[in-house]
Amino acid sequence: MPSAAPPPPVDAWATVSRAARPVLRELLVNGPRTRTDLARLLGLSTGSLTRLTKPLTASGLVVEGATVHDPANGRPTRPLDVVAADHHFLGVKLTADRLYAVVTDLRARITAETTEPLEAPTPDAVSAQIARVRDRLTTAGTPPVAAGITLGGTARPTADSTTAPRFDAPFLGWRDVELRDRLTRGTGVPCVVENDVTALAHAQRWFGAARGLTDFALLTVGAGIGYALVQHGRMVPAGAADLSAFSHHVLDPGGPMCTEGHRGCLASYLSTHSVLAAAAHGLRRPVTLDEVAALARAGDPVCRNVLGPAAWALGAALATVANLCLIKDFVVAGEGLVLLDGAQRSMQAGIADRRHRDPDSLRVTLLSPHFGEWARGAAVAAIRAFVLRED
Repeated sequence: MPSAAPPPPVDAWATVSRAARPVLRELLVNGPRTRTDLARLLGLSTGSLTRLTKPLTASGLVVEGATVHDPANGRPTRPLDVVAADHHFLGVKLTADRLYAVVTDLRARITAETTEPLEAPTPDAVSAQIARVRDRLTTAGTPPVAAGITLGGTARPTADSTTAPRFDAPFLGWRDVELRDRLTRGTGVPCVVENDVTALAHAQRWFGAARGLTDFALLTVGAGIGYALVQHGRMVPAGAADLSAFSHHVLDPGGPMCTEGHRGCLASYLSTHSVLAAAAHGLRRPVTLDEVAALARAGDPVCRNVLGPAAWALGAALATVANLCLIKDFVVAGEGLVLLDGAQRSMQAGIADRRHRDPDSLRVTLLSPHFGEWARGAAVAAIRAFVLRED
């Protein structure tokens, strides 16, 4: 919603009371709302809502729109909305060898993006490279006010919330690395560092395929197998051991072998390494994911016999989660999704094999296999911290 007033200062967000943050979140995620709707959705009295929104409108964080008829009370009203275009956020997704970056507005709409190889895999070199990317993506008058960085890793527990978390990131060869403060110093803006799958799940819940859902699961297929579960509107905590156990959950004891010696686990069917190793063995030469997918579409028997079981395994995993967690909505992401083009029947067969009754009740959304969505998830991590003032 356009606003003729100057953009609200960044400092105004720091003055928002904890009680008012749910108001901002509701407006940010779901768009303009009348005061009557806001009070009903948040379980507040009209008077309480007025006390919460008055400072927000006075500071310019929330604006009133054009007058509309409010059917709830039969009177004209002016819906409230956040000013989304005035603040920008940097999101960076790190893989083992590349950096994917976007700049978004407050509603995670991408305004600039780039990707480039990692110049060196050390924490200091990556931090310096992110700072340079920030400078290149910054346009006049729109510097990011916060940054989110995500990676395939897990945070070690800290003594208190003021202590910067330390990360283990196997794909980058990092162990017990402090990133948040290092990146904040390098970029000049507050930074949030988060597990990439967790950040992507939050992003889908706020601005993506899972918006409006209180229960859903996110599965990712690529270099690793990722999993995030949201129940009753809250992310279920999961540690490194939990996620490893999920990726090595055995679907078929007679299936292929993974790098840890398990037969028929999720990773043995779906990880990038397993898919490429199986295809290379059959073709007797190295291949890429895109090449395997293209050959399968063209009818190559080796690649079709690699991708069919992989798609079946994904379907079986979705059904297993549905059966155990009693959820029916799924979002699937990751570079491995290039392999599913033309293999949806195999995925549906996997669902039916593990969910004998009502297999068609599962609702599955497949995201783009490219990493721009992951970088957007990193920006949403920064947005969440900025709006809710929580890491």
